[in-house]
Amino acid sequence: MQLAPSPALADLVKHYLIIDHQVENVFTHRFFPDGHAGLVFSYADSLTRSDDRTLPATHLDSFMYGQVNRYHNLSTGKNIGLLIVVLQPWGLSLLSSIPADETTNQQLSFGDVFGNAGIYLQDSVLRCANTISRIKQIETFLLRLRQRLSHESALIKAAAELISSTNGAIPIQQLTQQLTITERSLERRFNKIIGIGPKQFARILRLQNCLKIHRQNPLLNLTQLAYTAGYYDQAHFIREFSHFVGITPKQYEANTKRLAVNLMPLPL
Repeated sequence: MQLAPSPALADLVKHYLIIDHQVENVFTHRFFPDGHAGLVFSYADSLTRSDDRTLPATHLDSFMYGQVNRYHNLSTGKNIGLLIVVLQPWGLSLLSSIPADETTNQQLSFGDVFGNAGIYLQDSVLRCANTISRIKQIETFLLRLRQRLSHESALIKAAAELISSTNGAIPIQQLTQQLTITERSLERRFNKIIGIGPKQFARILRLQNCLKIHRQNPLLNLTQLAYTAGYYDQAHFIREFSHFVGITPKQYEANTKRLAVNLMPLPL
């Protein structure tokens, strides 16, 4: 279930995603890029990041995550209860003084990012009895903490919105011309504010648009879907999909138990 933020937070929060789910067995879930960072509050069983079986598992309760440019695996318990604050692409810069590219593919505790105020937020949200009261606590915190957009952030916000308005199809040269900025400067600032480069951000948005097209037109075959979403051909689409998601489009389509567009159980 998705809920819209208060109007005062629309420039910071894209939406709230609530996932309540119970399963008979513990699953590994695949999480892949969608162009957003976020805050996660887990009020049921903990999550465990398990990307590399040779390393100790990392247990995650409530945390902030940066942009991701590759897929990750998360193991869940049998009781899944998540409230995810999906930030606008530039939202991390409005909340933290940490350069966004230092948080890419990372999970950070609220205490590490926000200090004692972050620990208090986590504890108060997890003590709440329902979704509405949790969101109220979160919005009070975000409204107090949110910073104003700097000139640099406003420029990159405009760049991200232009990329989004074309579903990732705008050429970088056209983007730099419209914003009167060099490609090198755009790349550097985009990484700092968003956490990934503009070209990679565009690729992720094109993939997400492709998934949206598929939901709206489920009868399209792979070739039709690839051309409709702006890929060169079916082979290009499959390579891009496999790169970001880690499975093929057909494997994704066959998985009907997705918890979100970019979060789904995998076979053990």
